[in-house]
Amino acid sequence: MRPLNKEITSQYDLSIRKYQYIRSAYYLDTNKGKFLLRKVDLPKDQIMFDFEVDTHLKHSNFKNINQIYTTKKKVPYAVCGDQLYIMQNYIECEETDFKDFEDLKNTIYILAEFHKFSGNIISKIRSPEHANVKNLYDYYRKRSIQNNKLKKNITVIKQKSKFEIMFLDYCDEYAGLEQVALDGISRELADRLVEKVKINGTVAHKDYTYHTVNKTHLREYMLSNIDLCNYDIQIIDLAHILGRIMQKNEWDIEMLYNLIKAYDSKRPLPKEEFEMLKAMMIYPERYNSICTKYLGSKRRWNYNMFEQKWQNMIVYIDNQLKAAKMINSW
Repeated sequence: MRPLNKEITSQYDLSIRKYQYIRSAYYLDTNKGKFLLRKVDLPKDQIMFDFEVDTHLKHSNFKNINQIYTTKKKVPYAVCGDQLYIMQNYIECEETDFKDFEDLKNTIYILAEFHKFSGNIISKIRSPEHANVKNLYDYYRKRSIQNNKLKKNITVIKQKSKFEIMFLDYCDEYAGLEQVALDGISRELADRLVEKVKINGTVAHKDYTYHTVNKTHLREYMLSNIDLCNYDIQIIDLAHILGRIMQKNEWDIEMLYNLIKAYDSKRPLPKEEFEMLKAMMIYPERYNSICTKYLGSKRRWNYNMFEQKWQNMIVYIDNQLKAAKMINSW
């Protein structure tokens, strides 16, 4: 077992009775309860902002989070050399199952509650007025143009790789989804959502996956961290996690509908957010991700990774196309 550095623990006002080292983190049993001590590669200003959000959630009575425990100097991180550490309350949990609807529904409930309580956040570290919030319409349009150029470039290649052949076989279907998504929104709608963030000071999680939410033996669901949170459009979190769920469940449209309904029951979706969510669920984000990585790759001959990712994606393309038509009709 890796020894626990006393230079780190001495910065906290507690006594450690015993500890375990698992997956790069220390699990501590102390005189003040159980804690998790983990090394982080985050800037200090991000950790300070995380702590401000964490404190806001606590005061808003949002209890489903492992809260940050401060040092004796009331700082939300410990320093050891050039490395930073965060200590949080810890409750023993197990991972959620993305094939279990009850787990999925509660994962969405936690996100909705987090969003509901993550508004009007006043920070000494950052200002919502100066937040760099992405205009989703411009982003999708830029990517669509980029991916169309990619198709033209691949078309003229004489000796195509297996990935490039597969790309040309299916890229028109994905380009069609890109256009449907763009047709459902406008730059003005995207601008209004950006402006809402700056006016209301809303914070998004920015890294919400099934690893982020775990469940206790009493089936209480806990948010493990908010490491990358920032002022942003909250609906992006929902679209991101729903997209992951759909990929693992072959674009089950009934499941998607029920999960959106679950979110709406905790945090009602305004019409503008719902329209943007529809566009984000139709937009083929995984396709775009592969295209972007392909463009950034310098060794054209080594594309086994792209072939595998592409094959994994096209397995559910028929269901994705059917789901897109249904979503567009909502």
